[in-house]
Amino acid sequence: MDVTSIGDINVDIITSCIDNLPKRDSQIAIDNISMDGGGCAANFAAETSLLGLKTRFIGKIGEDLLADFLMQNFGDVDVKASKGTKTGVTIAITFRDESRSFITYPGSNGELTIKDIDFNSIGGRYLHLTSLFLQGLGEDSIELLDYAHSKGMITSLDTGWCPAGWDINSRKSVKKVLGEIDIFFPNLDESRGITRLEHEEEICDALLNLGPEIIGLKMGSKGSYIATTQRKIFVPAFRVKVVDSTGAGDVWDAAFIFGHFGGWDIEKIGRFANAAGALSTTGVGRSNYPSGEDINRLLTRKIK
Repeated sequence: MDVTSIGDINVDIITSCIDNLPKRDSQIAIDNISMDGGGCAANFAAETSLLGLKTRFIGKIGEDLLADFLMQNFGDVDVKASKGTKTGVTIAITFRDESRSFITYPGSNGELTIKDIDFNSIGGRYLHLTSLFLQGLGEDSIELLDYAHSKGMITSLDTGWCPAGWDINSRKSVKKVLGEIDIFFPNLDESRGITRLEHEEEICDALLNLGPEIIGLKMGSKGSYIATTQRKIFVPAFRVKVVDSTGAGDVWDAAFIFGHFGGWDIEKIGRFANAAGALSTTGVGRSNYPSGEDINRLLTRKIK
């Protein structure tokens, strides 16, 4: 095993692009809708596996038809999913301006607790956690992270958006967990919510002071900003025709870990991750997640 990913798994229902949400008591028609596997931890696991890392996913799903669908949608990932009540669902609404909105029913993800996890299943070089506010682990995640560190593992976190709007209690919880994180993957809005700061450099300085050794700050169509205590770099985005950006951040995280696993320089990691994230937006769902060959093809084309 190379990577263990713990966190949310759900079904994504993804709309085709629209201009605006319908007004109340009204309706709009869309061109297409699709259903795919989703959840940040599950998406991350799917991509690290696709890139060739031996990956295990640990989470919680319902005992229903949606769970059956998810189990058929996981490729070579080793899945350790305990049973909950109802499988989680996210409705991903995509807009023509490349923004998106989500409506999420956490379902069994919200029931995931430390008691559901067999610590002996946690193995490999990396432990990745996601979506602190959509699953039931909360600050108990620290126990998992301590265990991973005791085994010499590297820990990473993508906290995801906070439905409570980054209130003081949510910020305190994240900061406690960050004390046990080696690599942190926020996007710009999440990092601003946590730090109450505005600019990339000051945000990363504040986050590094909380414990992580590396900050991979995702900035959407602008690119990414990667920071350590020794170096800070901005890595511009790749321009592609965006169809659906759902899961792009999870693919970015996975590609970053793949590069880190290979011992790459942070600039090379950033370019690889940016290319992976960009390619994932050119289609809908996991069927469009890029392989290493896909990513290297884009990198080579851009270099030329």
